[in-house]
Amino acid sequence: MPRDSYTLAVAQPRTAPPERRAENVGRAVELIAEAAGRGADLVLFPEHCPGPFFPGEDFDAAPALSAAAAEHGIAVCWSRMEQGSDGLWRLTVYVVDRTGEQVLRYERSHPATVPVSDTGAHVAPGPVLASFELDGVPMGIAVCSELWIPEPARVLALRGAQILLSPAGGGFTSLAPNWELIARVRAIENQCYLALTHNLYDVESGSAMITGPEHPLVHAGRAELAVATVDLARLRWLRENDDQLGAVKSFDSIPGLLRARRPELYGELAEPRDDLFDYHARPATEAAR
Repeated sequence: MPRDSYTLAVAQPRTAPPERRAENVGRAVELIAEAAGRGADLVLFPEHCPGPFFPGEDFDAAPALSAAAAEHGIAVCWSRMEQGSDGLWRLTVYVVDRTGEQVLRYERSHPATVPVSDTGAHVAPGPVLASFELDGVPMGIAVCSELWIPEPARVLALRGAQILLSPAGGGFTSLAPNWELIARVRAIENQCYLALTHNLYDVESGSAMITGPEHPLVHAGRAELAVATVDLARLRWLRENDDQLGAVKSFDSIPGLLRARRPELYGELAEPRDDLFDYHARPATEAAR
């Protein structure tokens, strides 16, 4: 039987400064315990959290996080920067289940289009989108600015994802209102639930939230953890039914959107273009090293 509900937690930790970055692992373990104590089935951590964030940071969070997941019986989604056998760095997301076993390893497929000087390394793209199933619930992942590109979220929804996890880096500054709006839009247009979170680098109020196809469920604000239960039975109803003309609606978002599409009209979306960002090209300054 499909699950009718699922409880999500979004963690937006106040990250330690670079010289004490390994301390983020201990804080993550504390937040895992807190999320489990509040009844969460899964806790989502921000992009490259608890890390390492950058090349040269030498600590391994995986054993502690897997152990905490198993101890508290909660799934955990976290990420770090990893260097591949090709010498290139990729933002890599992990999901472990309630026993601490790895369910997913996802290399971010749409890295941020920022100068190499901002990341300390050429961040290369991964080869696939992130689809997986956890506790019988189909899910997907859109990391940071991947959420701003509509196609990944739509493809994940068409694969059946009922929950999208969106771990972001942070420092949204003036983008914060639109980032939160984009999160709501992706949930509405793809008739799914979406969990967004990011690192807090200062005393700012965060944008971590859990939102659905009809309305937001919770905003974390300045708290480092927020929890909400999503209604998967309602989600299935919205996906399986159609719009109606009556003045009194039984829904707050148009149902049946994923079935209302005309794929035969959208061929341009998959066609190569000359002006696309080249994620594979190393910057000249790095290639010369």
